[in-house]
Amino acid sequence: MSNVVKRVTVSGFTEYLRTVDEYKDSSLNIFALFTGTPNADGESWCPDCVKADPVIHEALKDAPECSCFITVYVGDRATWKDPNNSFRKSPELRLKSVPTLIKVGTPKRLEESQCAHSGMVGMLFED
Repeated sequence: MSNVVKRVTVSGFTEYLRTVDEYKDSSLNIFALFTGTPNADGESWCPDCVKADPVIHEALKDAPECSCFITVYVGDRATWKDPNNSFRKSPELRLKSVPTLIKVGTPKRLEESQCAHSGMVGMLFED
């Protein structure tokens, strides 16, 4: 059974900001996974995202009890690759790759293949 209190899935930059704003004043640890939007078959266009997903969700079982985990779909491949993509341009995020897993409000961040490394993911979820 997962300790994560709240799981939220959002699509796009505006929904991400709205969700973080909703929870930022709570006592919850907020984690966000930025990942490629799934296709019609329900699988992300991003192979690294597909590889990291089960590792991250397994590690969530040991996340702090007071947590919010936000899955953020960054768009299809063309949207993500646009250099003017809001996720890339945001001074707070400055995303360079997907998947990227962060603890919101901290410098804690894992990118690409790091997100498929269970030890690294587990350390990011620690208090």
